Amino acid sequence: MRDDFRQITLTDAEQGEVKLLVVVSRNGDAWGAIGCLRGTPWGDQIPVVSGEVMSHALHGWATPLMREIGPAPRLRARRMNVMCSLLKSCVGASPKCRPGPALPDCYEPSGVSSEAALWVARIAVAWRDGLYVVVVEGPEFSLS
Repeated sequence: MRDDFRQITLTDAEQGEVKLLVVVSRNGDAWGAIGCLRGTPWGDQIPVVSGEVMSHALHGWATPLMREIGPAPRLRARRMNVMCSLLKSCVGASPKCRPGPALPDCYEPSGVSSEAALWVARIAVAWRDGLYVVVVEGPEFSLS
């Protein structure tokens, strides 16, 4: 699971610090391991950005990236009002067991397949921690 995402922190004069969790593409599919989320309500909350704007951001100009990314992680989390599937079996279950700022690490979303649940939980925790989760489509360039 560690190789399925890249965690990046950008520092930009206009945007400040921007924390990203970037999906690593696999076999030519930009959605990589989280392809099972494409077209689902969860996948709809993951912005697809161009390789060009990601390259600009990696080289110090994050404004175009932020335009493509859209709403903040906390707002995306709020859109997914999905309770934890462990509510009846977890001693510590509470109304905080849904995507948001108080989401516990043990969150398991209800209403998704077991394969998708792993990725949804990772994404929900990233949003809680203030990371923008993005899929990069198209080639990036390097100035080196």
